[in-house]
Order: sequence, then structure tokens, then C-alpha cells
Amino acid sequence: MPQPVAVYYHPDCLLHDTGPTHPETSARLTFIKSALENAPYSDLVHWYQAKPADAKWIHSIHTPEYRHYIEEACLTGKHYADFGETIICEDSYHAAMLSAGAAIGSVDAVMKEGYHSAFSLARPPGHHASTEKAMGFCLFNNVAIAAQYAELTYGMERICILDWDVHHGNGTQNIFYGSPSVLFCSLHQLPLYPDTGEHYETGTKAGKGLTVNCPMPKDADVDLYMEILDQDVLPYIRGFKPQLILISAGFDAHINDPLADIRLRSEDFYTMTKWVQERAYEYAHGRVVSILEGGYNLEAIAESAVAHLQALTD
Repeated sequence: MPQPVAVYYHPDCLLHDTGPTHPETSARLTFIKSALENAPYSDLVHWYQAKPADAKWIHSIHTPEYRHYIEEACLTGKHYADFGETIICEDSYHAAMLSAGAAIGSVDAVMKEGYHSAFSLARPPGHHASTEKAMGFCLFNNVAIAAQYAELTYGMERICILDWDVHHGNGTQNIFYGSPSVLFCSLHQLPLYPDTGEHYETGTKAGKGLTVNCPMPKDADVDLYMEILDQDVLPYIRGFKPQLILISAGFDAHINDPLADIRLRSEDFYTMTKWVQERAYEYAHGRVVSILEGGYNLEAIAESAVAHLQALTD
């Protein structure tokens, strides 16, 4: 039976200006938004305006000193938050707080507003950011903040983060590497930036065995992705029995993406999303929160997002 999906968005996320040649551009959001508004199921897409995250939720993952650094760097006109790849402008801090807030709002949608699924359509992305470091176009780690928010606000004791962005979510891994409450599973091309996410990186201390890295070879297609999900990821999900599933939804494993070499097509994100949805119904009362990460071909990211949300509404 068709079901609505909550989408959290704010136009001020477009103000994060990375310049005319940077791949992480505001057009990523406008292309996806337009495509969703014109999708055959557009009446099932319920739009909500994101609110800036409260600083305390940023501090649940990042140090206060780091948040202050990002705020000051943006407001004083610095051009980079790191050593050259993560461009910022005066409005980037505001956009980053909204991006984190969109992820938090998406958690609220599935935990108390009656939605089975929600999508955070916001930028800058987050999965490369660690507790005290901006990296890879990312300022605050939105999916990590969402997970911590779900744990502290709704008492979730077992949360699965599935990261299928083509680049390894090293920041998310580092944040939860010793945590017993988060199962982090990543399918990513390797070798490829940031050159982390080997099989042997499995967690430490109370989180030992709860980091599942599945490096994908160049030219991998959806058949290999589904095989890896069934054989390498599913046993961990079955053992962990997550109460909530979060997706770090990068669409840069698309065959037309300029920054990688994986061969997924737009419709493959429907197939992968249905797989996640089945796991969510099995263990998590159907609760899926999807948070936009990468994807740098504008037509491909729009088509992939439409396929992704079609699966969530079906």
C-alpha cells in the first residue's frame, strides 16, 4: 500500500557557496527537489522546512571548540574549513546547522509523527566529518548526529547506519568505532578517497564487530552490490536487530558520476532501498531515515533520488 514520506528541506542550504567549479554545488538540491515535485508519486512526498539544529546536538558528536571554529571560520570569511577541499563561505555555518537540523527532523518524523520513512534533502553533507575535523566537503556529521539524537531522545539502543555513498564514511566510522549501540555498514569503492574502510576495520572495545566494511571493486554493478548486502551485511543486521535504520544516501556510485568508477544505474537505488526497507520492517517497525550525502552528476542524482523515494513510498 502506498505510504507518504517526509522530506526535510530548507532553501538556505543553497546559500552554502562552494564556487562555480566545485562538484558539491547547490544545484544538487534544486535538481532533486524539482524531480521529486514532478515525480508520479509527488502527492506522497510531504515537505517540511528544516530548522537549525540546537548546538547541544552538534556537541553530542563534535566538540564545542570545533563547532565554534566552524562558526568563526565562516563568519570571518575563511575560504576553507580544512586544507583545501571543504570550501566555506559566510553562510556555510547556517547551512550546516540546517543540514544537521534536517537530519534531526527526519528522525522525529519516523519516531513521533507517524511516518515510516523520511529523507533529509540538505547540504553540506556529513559522513567524512569527525569529532574535530572537517573533511571531504563535510562540516558536521549529520547521520551521526541523527543517530545520537535518536539514542538520547527516543531511547534507541540499536541503530544501524548503512552508508552506500561511493566514498567510505570515515568520519561516521571513527565516531562510532567503539560504540555498542551503532552498527555501521559501508559499501564503498576502494581504492578511492579517503582510502579507508578495509575489511579488517571492524570496531574496537564495546564496538568490536559492529563496523562492517565492504570495499567494492572498480566497475562493480548492482548484482555485486546485492550479493554483498545479502552475504556480508545481512548476517550482521540479523544479529544486531536494529530498532532504526539510517541511510547515508550518497548517489555517487552511479555509472555517470564523475568522481568514481562504480556502475550502478538510477533504478538500482530502488532495488537497494527496497532491500533496506525489508530489513526495517523485519526489525525496526519499518523506520528508515535517509540522509543525503554525495552524488555529483546532476541528472543522475535527481533520477537516483526519485528511484530511492519511490521505493520508500511503495
